[in-house]
Amino acid sequence: MTGPRPADHTGEDRERMREVLLSLPEATLQVFLANRVHGLSYRRIAKRYGMPLWQVRRHMLRAIRHIDRYRDGRPPGW
Repeated sequence: MTGPRPADHTGEDRERMREVLLSLPEATLQVFLANRVHGLSYRRIAKRYGMPLWQVRRHMLRAIRHIDRYRDGRPPGW
C-alpha cells in the first residue's frame, strides 16, 4: 500500500477532499459517488442515469483526474 489509509487522514484532509469532490460538476460527482461509494458498475450507472456507457467512463475519468491533481498538489481545475 503506497498511501495512507482513510483512517489516517486528519479532519482537515477530509474537509479538503470534500471540497475537491464538491467542486466537480454535478453529473460527474453523481457518477463518481455511484461507483466509488455505492459500488455500482458503469453499466448500472449508465442505465440508472439514462446515459451511454461512454459518458459514464468520461465522467469517471474526469473525476479521477480532478482528484489526482489535488493529490499531486496542483489546483483542481477544468
